Amino acid sequence: MQNSNESQNPKLIVAFIDAPDPDNFVQLLALCRLNPGAEVAVCLTGRPVRFNADKEHKTWEWDYDSSHLAQQASAMRAKNFLRNFGISVTKVFDGGIAPRTLVPHWVHFAEYYKFADVDPLAAIRHSELEPQEDLVKLILAQPEGSVLISVGGPMTGLRQVIERCPEVASRFQEVHCMFATWGNVSLMDFGDAPRGAVQFNVACDPLSSHFILMGLDCPIYLMPTEVTRVQGIGFLNAQKLREALPENKGTRALYMLYALWYDAAVKPRQDKNPEELIFIHDVVAAFSLDAELRKAIYDVVPVKITAAPCLPSKADIANWGKVEMKQVKRASADKPRYAAIGLKPGGEAKYLEALKKICA
Repeated sequence: MQNSNESQNPKLIVAFIDAPDPDNFVQLLALCRLNPGAEVAVCLTGRPVRFNADKEHKTWEWDYDSSHLAQQASAMRAKNFLRNFGISVTKVFDGGIAPRTLVPHWVHFAEYYKFADVDPLAAIRHSELEPQEDLVKLILAQPEGSVLISVGGPMTGLRQVIERCPEVASRFQEVHCMFATWGNVSLMDFGDAPRGAVQFNVACDPLSSHFILMGLDCPIYLMPTEVTRVQGIGFLNAQKLREALPENKGTRALYMLYALWYDAAVKPRQDKNPEELIFIHDVVAAFSLDAELRKAIYDVVPVKITAAPCLPSKADIANWGKVEMKQVKRASADKPRYAAIGLKPGGEAKYLEALKKICA
């Protein structure tokens, strides 16, 4: 492991994100702004989707072409979005396609992927995802226990990288992720079958969840849905988000993304439940990775993970999307795990202050 001074100045951060939610792009912005001396490598896992689907299509009726197209488009958008803040990401690595989704395909309509902000000529080249083996080489070139991992989305890409080359795990220092729930938050209601108190990122790839949480030896910090779906850090609509942030080229681009996202995925639920807001979920992984922000905003405790159901048995399938954990006095010495149980007093203000700072 690195000494404390080195750990505060990481040389490589690998961000495993999913698509197409704009909160992942805010996570990337936060990682770059909060760690100016570090290289941020982006690995993008696609969501399994089916374009032109209607409400009769089941979530398992997805196709690879639609999913890969959406993944490529999100890679383009991530690069173009960050350019508005003066940040250049030249490579986005292939993090595979998550095996399942809990969001009906009709929500992911083609309008969201038209991308008015993308130069179609530049997209011919820059839409290409970089091969995963190049990311493995980049990680292996780092000292052991030096690489910080940030996850916003399913664990698909992280598991794939380890399976491709198990030696990469020795380079990991810590993993910080927007992941899990204490069972107090239910998934979004799209008018279909209820899905209970499970967490989206876990449910999209239960096997990878089990693989990472039960397998890695390095510390893992879980930032559950309970600390992201907090009314005081949510925004009624895209206009309210824009009003809360400084005015610049980057925040105008952010507003455009959230205006699209609000119309596609938030407003339909808000019409049924007024407490539905725009929550920038995945930025929490970047805030957790910053030790000072984590201590200022979140109440984090050591936990023991007792189960991460993933097997195709009747009992396990019913619990896919859950991580069973309990608070303990001290973290395990061999597999230390931590989880946030809420925001600290004043945490909402600290969060909003941090959000403004990274967007300045």
